[in-house]
Amino acid sequence: MDMVAVGIGGGALLVALAAWMKAGAWKARVEELERELRRRTDSSAEEVRNELRVVRELLAVVAEGGRLSRDQVLEGRLWADVDGKQGLALIERGARVLDVRTSGETAGGVIPGALLIPVDQLEARLREVPKDGKPLLVCCAGGARSAAACEFLSQQGYSGLHNLEGGMNSWSGPRVRPS
Repeated sequence: MDMVAVGIGGGALLVALAAWMKAGAWKARVEELERELRRRTDSSAEEVRNELRVVRELLAVVAEGGRLSRDQVLEGRLWADVDGKQGLALIERGARVLDVRTSGETAGGVIPGALLIPVDQLEARLREVPKDGKPLLVCCAGGARSAAACEFLSQQGYSGLHNLEGGMNSWSGPRVRPS
């Protein structure tokens, strides 16, 4: 009878040990899920703060008498698309120009006075982009990289951003060789 009791006790000990190990694994998994949930919550909160900042900035533009396109409002964009004519008019009114094409692309000609910073260098060279409140016309070859540059610049607090739709492929204004 003593051997049976020892056997049952040993079996119970093994079951308890297995349950304890399983509980430890579950505890580790729960802790891992809690960390992931915290990370996702923090990320979502940051995203909401950024979206709210954009909405406030769009509202400020309207409050100051500025005009926004329907697309800007629906997409939460702080920059506007402009065609070649509108871009030329902006420049005639004193807008600056940022060309985000590569040096190989700009060798064929640039808008006079353009600041040349390839899009892949924009973050590192951000201090070179004036932040003086003047409108900024951003261009590339076809309009996609300049749109990405406008988005990046708007996130860095730049305003008055205009993307040349169709890029230099749509530009009929003056061109000069870069120096």
